[in-house]
Amino acid sequence: AISPDDLKGYIKLVNFTKKIFEKGYLELSDVPFTKPFFMMKQIPSLLKLKSYKSVYSLVSSYVKNEKLRRILSMHPLLVGGNPFTTTSIYGLILYLEKKWGIHYSMGGTGNIIKGLETLMNEENIKIKKGLEVNKIISNGKTIKGINLANGEEISADNVVCNADPPDVYERLLNKKDQNFFFNLKRKRMDYSMGLFVYYFGSKKQYKDVAHHTIYFGKSYEKHLDKIFEEKVLSEDISYYLHRPSATDPKMAPNNQDAFYVLVPVPNNLSNINWSKEGEKFKNLILDKMDKSVLPGIKQNVVNDFYLTPDYFENDLATLHGSGFSIQPKFSQSAYFRFHNQSEVFNNLYFVGAGTHPGAGMPGVLSSAKILDRLF
Repeated sequence: AISPDDLKGYIKLVNFTKKIFEKGYLELSDVPFTKPFFMMKQIPSLLKLKSYKSVYSLVSSYVKNEKLRRILSMHPLLVGGNPFTTTSIYGLILYLEKKWGIHYSMGGTGNIIKGLETLMNEENIKIKKGLEVNKIISNGKTIKGINLANGEEISADNVVCNADPPDVYERLLNKKDQNFFFNLKRKRMDYSMGLFVYYFGSKKQYKDVAHHTIYFGKSYEKHLDKIFEEKVLSEDISYYLHRPSATDPKMAPNNQDAFYVLVPVPNNLSNINWSKEGEKFKNLILDKMDKSVLPGIKQNVVNDFYLTPDYFENDLATLHGSGFSIQPKFSQSAYFRFHNQSEVFNNLYFVGAGTHPGAGMPGVLSSAKILDRLF
């Protein structure tokens, strides 16, 4: 419908991303990349799959229409990457969504957490809530346990950490035990963008708005440069609008709607003062939506709040307030990410967005499967 001349190229692109999916996701996403030799063994396959290309470059080699190029290359933003610098391996998301669809947990993502908690209770796993870890205790290369903010100390044979690895190495671990080469690796890392997330209810119902909407601004590469490289705010925003009440009516009162809108912004290396800019940016987003996908929303908003990169840095302890830990560039993927078994400490393990295979629900759950292999 958008560009009939690109149909053949699109089919070729889907077939190619299927090969990436089979290698990158089905074969390698739940396998630990802790040994350099194992990484070297994958190089021929990765070169064959054009991993040296960016996602945007891969898509552009098959599709000519610029709007389609945007639509088919935006997936790295879902895991914290710039489509113009993220390795084409992440083109597998395009095929993953096509093959398995996109799923929603009734009641919201929190219900997945409740389900996991129920499972842990059934397995007699003891859970302690509302406690912050402020130090991971080590003796040389061996982890001995953790210190909690309330002063309690818990001894441990192994520690599995789902916090942001760069922040953990920076704040929670003894820096004297981190060797020169590992510190070089840490210092060269590029971090994902930040996120501005605006949650709001609407007393008007927007029945024609889908569960998922992606809205592109006028510019694409230039806008992404401002976010990732220049680290400045732009008024020409792109955003993702989530309307869970389209699928799950219980998320909002009768004849009303629930939304959040997620806008990529620079991370806190930008030094943006969000206490000053937050309200202005919220109003900019409302204005953009009012003139496009949600006409009249400015008069119909109820019960709103927003989160900025400051929330990610201060409450969720991500270094520099990044939304997805480190970027998914080739030089920061697989063996080159933070390892699932710490490169520095013998009995420290990582799951989550900053370790292999990366961010997003499938990636994070795959990182947990990797630990099952490591133990």
